[in-house]
Parts: sequence; structure tokens; C-alpha cells
Amino acid sequence: MNEVVIDTNIMVYCFDNKLDLKVLLDNSLQENFSLVTIKKCMDELIQIKRQDVHKFFLFYGIKIIDFNVYKNTDSSLLEYCKGKKCFLFTEDKDLRNNAIRLGIKTLSLNGRSVKITG
Repeated sequence: MNEVVIDTNIMVYCFDNKLDLKVLLDNSLQENFSLVTIKKCMDELIQIKRQDVHKFFLFYGIKIIDFNVYKNTDSSLLEYCKGKKCFLFTEDKDLRNNAIRLGIKTLSLNGRSVKITG
């Protein structure tokens, strides 16, 4: 089973556009996957949306990884993904480019579908 590590910007986009994250990924990956994010991304989503965030995480079964207060950063996302069979799902161009340089497969939005890189 592949892991899909989700950045905050993807979750916000799904909230704002009422997109079903699982359907979006099922159509693109067509295989089993689990959803993962770091605590920093969850906290950012709570600050931005403030409502229904916990329901969102429960509905999609998103696992939250908490490295610790000082290590929940973009570089933590990259470190987590390195050497794993996973995808980093982000719209942050710098983060995506860094991931590609490290050999991490990435996902990005392409309208209402997902583009796979790497």
C-alpha cells in the first residue's frame, strides 16, 4: 500500500472546492493508499478553516505524524518521504521541486484531477 503525504494547501483546496480527496486519488492512482500528514499541516488547516477539520481527518482516515514542535516543517515532510514508497501531494512549487530532486514521487493538482511526477 502506498502512502500519500498531504500538504496543507491540498486539504484547503479540497475544502474550498468541495472535492472528494479519495475519489480524486482513486481516479489517479488506481491502487490502495493511505493518507498521512504532519501535525503542522493539521494545525495550519485548523487555523485556516476552523470547522469540520477533525471530521475531515476522520472521514479520510488521515494519519497524523507529530515529530515534535521543532521538527514539524517542510523538511520533515521530505525526510519522512525519503526512501519510502509514497507520494508527496503538494502545490508548493519549492517543496515539490525539492522532493523531485530527492527522488520522491509527487502529486499535484491538474484542475480536478491529479498529476504524478517523478
